[in-house]
Amino acid sequence: MPLDARAFRSAMGSLANGVTVISVVDEHDRPMGMTATAVCSLSLEPPLLLVCVGHEGALHDLITRAPWFGVLVLAADQRDLAERFATRGRQAFDADGPRTPARLPRLPGVVATIDCRRRAVFEGGDHSIVTGELEWADVAGGAPLLHQSGVYARLAP
Repeated sequence: MPLDARAFRSAMGSLANGVTVISVVDEHDRPMGMTATAVCSLSLEPPLLLVCVGHEGALHDLITRAPWFGVLVLAADQRDLAERFATRGRQAFDADGPRTPARLPRLPGVVATIDCRRRAVFEGGDHSIVTGELEWADVAGGAPLLHQSGVYARLAP
């Protein structure tokens, strides 16, 4: 018997995931971002990661077509940013804010900032799987924001 969507979501929701903002710049150099928890390392040589972006997501087409995307690993105290970038219509960064070497937006206080050159896009059901080669990273360290079973969490000290 096939698993229904609610049971699948519940089972996968039991995994704790780091919370990130995937950043991208549109054709007018406007920095945009979306909250994502489906991000993971893929390869050490070359250094690759992947991010899964829902087909219905507001930034899906932009992220799957842009030559560069960024991964901003949110810190444990940045739940407000996770919620902001998860909300349609609230996905723009300050246009005059700080940028990375690839001209992607930065956020103060994040655990890590990563620039990726888009490598490939694969279909994965109702999501696209976007792979990127890491070209630059700034790792500040600290405790990351986590998400599990529909709630935000922190690592215990």
